[in-house]
Amino acid sequence: MSGPGPDDPREPIEDPAQPGGGPDWPAHDLDDEPASEADGADAASPDPDSPEPVPVPGVDQPWDTRRWGERRRPTTAEQAVPWLIGLILALAGIVIVLLALIFTDANGGFAPVGDASLATGPSGSVLASPSPVASPSSSPRPSASATPAPTPPPKYGALDMLYLARLNGTGVSRLFRDDFATTAAARVVASPGSDISHYAIAPDGTVAAGIASGRLLALVPGKPARTLESSAAAVTFGSDAHTVYAVTITRGAATDQATVDAIGFADGKARKLAVISLGHPAAASLSELASAAFFDDGGSYRLYATSDGNLVLWVANAGQWRIDPISGAEVPVTRQPTLWSPEGSHRIQITTTGGVTTISVLDQSAATKARVSVTGLVSHLRWSPTGNRVVFTLGIDLSGGGIRQDLYLWDLANGKAPVALTAGGASFGAEWLGVAQFWQP
Repeated sequence: MSGPGPDDPREPIEDPAQPGGGPDWPAHDLDDEPASEADGADAASPDPDSPEPVPVPGVDQPWDTRRWGERRRPTTAEQAVPWLIGLILALAGIVIVLLALIFTDANGGFAPVGDASLATGPSGSVLASPSPVASPSSSPRPSASATPAPTPPPKYGALDMLYLARLNGTGVSRLFRDDFATTAAARVVASPGSDISHYAIAPDGTVAAGIASGRLLALVPGKPARTLESSAAAVTFGSDAHTVYAVTITRGAATDQATVDAIGFADGKARKLAVISLGHPAAASLSELASAAFFDDGGSYRLYATSDGNLVLWVANAGQWRIDPISGAEVPVTRQPTLWSPEGSHRIQITTTGGVTTISVLDQSAATKARVSVTGLVSHLRWSPTGNRVVFTLGIDLSGGGIRQDLYLWDLANGKAPVALTAGGASFGAEWLGVAQFWQP
C-alpha cells in the first residue's frame, strides 16, 4: 500500500523552495489557481465504483472527499485555541472570586454572623468555623465593643429598711437604715442639720428624697445631700429611681395652688406637670397622739404613685386628683388610694376603738385572712417585699404626758402578736428597701 499522497490532508508536505523543508499548508489551499494536469488525475472525482474506506478503531482515517468534499484539516494550533480561551475564562473567574473575597467585609451580607458562624456536626457537636484571614490591603478595624452586662439589682437583708428617728424628744429627726434581722447597729443615712419631716425611697432602694425644713433633698448613700427644689410639701418616686415627683403649695387669699413637678434625680431639672387650684384645707382638731399619727402618714399633702402608672395628689379636707405623669392631665377622683400587698392579693384595714387598733388582712373578696389588735394608734403601715410581713408605727400616750412612737413588725405567717423593732420612743415612718408599695387608686 502506498503512503499518503501530496494531497492527503493528514500530513504536511515539504516545500522545496523553503530551506529546511518546514511544514506548510497544501499548495491548492494557498492559491486560487486550478490544479495542474498532473494533479488533475488525482484530484478528479473519485470512482463511484471504488469501495468506501472502512473505519478502523483507534486509527485516523483518510478524509473522504466523496462524502465530505474537499476540506483541509485544522492544525494543532487551531484546535488548541478553544481550550486556551476556556482556560483564560476559568482563570478570570477565579481571580474575580478572589477579589470579591478580599475586598468584601466578612459581615457585609454574604453570610449571617453570630450563631450562624457555628456549624453542627453529625453527632450534634458544635464545630467552630475557621477564623477569617485578614486582607493585607485592608485597613485594620476596631473590634466591636462588648455589651456591658446589666447591673445586678442590689440585695437587701430580710428586715432591711429606712426609718426616721430622733435621738431624744427635742432633737431633729434623721434618716436611718437598719436590717433588724441582724445585731448590727442602725446607720445614719442623712442628717442635713434640720428636721427631715417626710421622705420617699426609689423602688429599687438605691436612692431617696427627703423634705427637710421645706427643701427637697436628693439623698444618695455616701454623698452629701443635694437640693432638688427649694420648697416641697410632698414627694414620691415613680416606677424607677430616675424621676422624683414633688408638690409645692402656693398660698393665696382665697385659694391655694398645688404645683406638681417631675424632677430628674440626677440633674435636678424640673418639668411642671400640673397646677391645681384648691381651697384652704381646714385644720382638723386632733389630739397630740392622733396628730403625730396623721403627720406620720404624710400630713395634709400626700402624693402617691399608683398601680395604674398615674399619680394621685391627696389634700386633707380639699379633695384628690389623678395626674398623668407624662401629659400632666389631671382629673378629680373620689377616694384616697388603698395600700395592697406587692402582688395585689391582700390589703390592710385599720380600725380604732377606745385606744385599741385592730389590723385586719383582707383578700380581694374582702374576706378576713388575719387579724390582730394592739394598744395604741397605728400609722405608716408598709408591706415587706414578699408580702408576708408588715411594719408600722405604733404610738401611745405616756402617763406623764407626751407620746412615744416605735416601729413594730407583724409576721402574718406565724400567727403571733407584733414585736417591737425599736425602743427609743421616737422612731417612725419605716420603708422597706427594694419594694414599691402597691397603691390601688
